[in-house]
Amino acid sequence: MVFGWLGVPFDEEETSMAVRVMREFHIVLRDGLAKHDGDMGAVAAQISPSNKDIYPEPGTDCYKGWLGIREMFHQTYWKRIWIYQEVTGTAPTRFCCGNTYFDMVFLQHSVYMAEHFAEFTTVDFPFRDLARGHVFELVAFRDTVVVNYGDTLLELLNILRRTQSSEPRDKLYAPLVFASDLLPSSIVPDYSKPLEEVYTDVVRFSLSKPDHGLEVLGHVTHISEDSKRMITHYDKTSFPSWVPDFRQYVGPNPFCTKVTDGTWAYHTCGPYKQHHAKIEGRRLILKGFMVDRIATLSSIWETNVFSTVEVQSWAPYTLDAIYAPTGQTMDEAFRITVLADMNVLTKSRGHMADFELINAREDEMTADQSVRRNRMNIALKTNSGVRRIGWTKAGRIGLVSPAAQVGDLLYILCGGQMIYILREQGGGVFGYVGGLLYTRYYGWRDVRERHRGGWTGRDNHLRVMKQYISLLCGLASGNNVIG
Repeated sequence: MVFGWLGVPFDEEETSMAVRVMREFHIVLRDGLAKHDGDMGAVAAQISPSNKDIYPEPGTDCYKGWLGIREMFHQTYWKRIWIYQEVTGTAPTRFCCGNTYFDMVFLQHSVYMAEHFAEFTTVDFPFRDLARGHVFELVAFRDTVVVNYGDTLLELLNILRRTQSSEPRDKLYAPLVFASDLLPSSIVPDYSKPLEEVYTDVVRFSLSKPDHGLEVLGHVTHISEDSKRMITHYDKTSFPSWVPDFRQYVGPNPFCTKVTDGTWAYHTCGPYKQHHAKIEGRRLILKGFMVDRIATLSSIWETNVFSTVEVQSWAPYTLDAIYAPTGQTMDEAFRITVLADMNVLTKSRGHMADFELINAREDEMTADQSVRRNRMNIALKTNSGVRRIGWTKAGRIGLVSPAAQVGDLLYILCGGQMIYILREQGGGVFGYVGGLLYTRYYGWRDVRERHRGGWTGRDNHLRVMKQYISLLCGLASGNNVIG
């Protein structure tokens, strides 16, 4: 048996009541699944605020139990990276908080109920964040990674990026056992290696997988100088600009790179899916083609991720004007862009933000509209959170890295799904800034038509150029270093 120590409870009565409420969650779900032959959808349809044994009505013992659950869910224990191995094995797990304890089933059912009731606008705000915390991530990890055993190393590193570890090499070594695309000999733990070399191993491994393309570059996060939230305590000059620093966990989520059928979500590089990348010392050598440069930038959406006011302030002034690259209105182009044309929950293309629904009054919404709005908010924050909107010299709108600056170059790179933002460093060397996604993005046909006259080679194929995307001291910005 595995024991997890959550510490001494802040309030013994609330903690004790919390386990009682967890038991009620378990009974409702267990009996409901038995009654409906395992159909969780049918069970969920019958779980409503009318059940006072499980709904947090203010002033009730159940409400006090929810407060206890919230306190336990906020314990630092859940942030530790090694618990993902400790509590996701086959051995029974028991979590202890003072003299009170509960098992994994109670935890899983509590997370489900927190997620279910978070979609009800009548639930007090302090309980809504329970569905998106470290406990939720642990349970989701157990269900999707351990049970289905399907996540790649890069997906695991992104899932576990918000965890904490006193040894930064563990950010890579702890999830190795779960990776579905990793052989035991692919990456061998070696704590004597310099940290830069350990994290460079991730890039080297990802580039060795033909179906990954340049996906690993989406995991690079650079700190913006004007950010109010992206603060790091680590040496920002230590890594080349193209190596992800997995110690840094405050930044944008990588764009979704695959849809439900496993195919690439975006196809900017057209037929050139082979990246031809080479690592030479601290330089990454790629093939690519410059298509544009950044002309203007918005603020970063980061000060209040629970409000969409800032992201809506990015909207173009003339919403009814025509967006020339696609023939849509500026409003349509903007609303597609802020979602990256992607529903991250269903991993499907062809979506746009519905700000009328997002801004609707809660007391005028149906239950279905409330659920739709919550899910749209998740998709919106996943794609636009801690990013900017940028306009290019050619008049394209796109989501860009928070570290992007006016004048940065936009490249299509062989093996890349999106446009990549590079910064000239002199001497034929570039720093890597981040990725960019256009509205309906630069497809291969767009680039072919625009640059047809300037290409060389048989059948007007892309004129590829080797570009160095690295810098010995990081990513330079004026007289400062931000990488």
